[in-house]
Amino acid sequence: MGLSVKFNGYELNQYIDVLIGFTPFSGAEWSPELLGDAGLKRGADFSYTTYKQKQIPMPYTVLEDLGEKHDELARILNVDEPKELVFGNAPDRVFYAVPMGDLDFDDYECLGEGVITWLVPDGLAHSTVEKTFPASLNADGILEATIVNRGTESVPVSYEIVHKHENGYLGIVSQYGVMQYGCVEETDWENYKQNEKLVRLSDLSALPDDPGTNYMHPNHVMGGSLVTETIGGKPCLRLRSTGAVSAGKWIGAMKTLTVPADSEGHAGAKNFYCYLNHWFETGLMGQTAEQSIAFLTGDNKVICGYSLFKSDMTGNTACLEFWLNGKIVRSISFAPSSSDNANPFNNGRGHNDIRKEGDKVTFYWFGNYPSYRSSAIRNMECKKIQVAFTQFDSRGLGNKYVTRNYLRSLEFQKMGVEKWRDVPNRYQEGDVVSIDGEAARVYVNGMANTGDEMIGTKYFHVPPGETKVQFYYSSFCNPAPVVTARIKEAFL
Repeated sequence: MGLSVKFNGYELNQYIDVLIGFTPFSGAEWSPELLGDAGLKRGADFSYTTYKQKQIPMPYTVLEDLGEKHDELARILNVDEPKELVFGNAPDRVFYAVPMGDLDFDDYECLGEGVITWLVPDGLAHSTVEKTFPASLNADGILEATIVNRGTESVPVSYEIVHKHENGYLGIVSQYGVMQYGCVEETDWENYKQNEKLVRLSDLSALPDDPGTNYMHPNHVMGGSLVTETIGGKPCLRLRSTGAVSAGKWIGAMKTLTVPADSEGHAGAKNFYCYLNHWFETGLMGQTAEQSIAFLTGDNKVICGYSLFKSDMTGNTACLEFWLNGKIVRSISFAPSSSDNANPFNNGRGHNDIRKEGDKVTFYWFGNYPSYRSSAIRNMECKKIQVAFTQFDSRGLGNKYVTRNYLRSLEFQKMGVEKWRDVPNRYQEGDVVSIDGEAARVYVNGMANTGDEMIGTKYFHVPPGETKVQFYYSSFCNPAPVVTARIKEAFL
């Protein structure tokens, strides 16, 4: 068995043998720049130096079945962008490369020889091993991590910050830049309008089924029943039975919850926030199902809501609808598969939320927060929440029903209750803030949260050697968050 060479997931030594003596450790292609018009009589002034792309020529031989192996190799190398390239003599590093030129292939009956020249546009090998650096309090009582980069190039840093107490501010500081999130001035006690959690999924699950009118979909028939089961370690609300078949209609079951009064005794929320988590994932083509959530006034007008359904009876296309003032304002098609790229409601994710502030409702879709306005809803108060699950006509709950159609979380908060008490700060105990240094994005509990980023934040890289990074947080945050910095080294 010759040297292992994996490109884009394919093992090339099934087709070729890399010649002895080959090494991927070629040096950088340095490109110094001089100032030729500096007015010097001799020599030139140095301006700067950098490195360009890297080329790695790899000589190889092919034994027997030359034509077949040559064609298979050509198929594998036919890519339209750099792909992962890993050599067996450096398995802890990956290049992002494309082949260049021809294969310089010579055919000697049962023996073939050639050269694949790999072009590495960024000129670097990237470590496949992530190094972690936990932060701890230094002699001055400042939370600090020492990042040791044993590579040969500067690399981005990612962070995980797990909160052990409420917190309103995060600062990340090094000699190379400053990153800030939240609000430095946020306090723990003040006279303010607070949010109050009034409803959880367990409150909804405890209610009897409602066979009445589904106000988002009045033509749907609610004659069945819902049940809450623990699936994958989480309580999930799902459809247990659809009830009697009604030809040409969606049939199923529903629960209607009356929003309880806040701590001041007022029932109804003019401004509110609701976090949801759905699992909506098919197991076969052509499956159908629906789940919806509607936020209603006391007289049953639909203020806003989501309708998540699949009516495609042959393929695998589902739809998410945004509802505002009883109307659909946007429909988004997606594939309800297990793929993270296609389906935000698969088993590993499912995050969703909705926020009403006066006449504006903000929805969520794949890390973005589209907003819509309607003057008609400005003073509408949410007094009821309806959650419904249905199947079409007589298709039943067998193989024609979406395999995973569950609601895994519902947390409803009323916004703006005037109180003098402990402020529910931006980051709560247990919240996890994740910062992706390469993508320059921040996430809170798995959801994109660009609104927390303060102006002037710089997502800095750390060079080879040791770099101290310090972490700051609100003075009332005690104990301190648990912080871990992470890097993947890069090599010339």
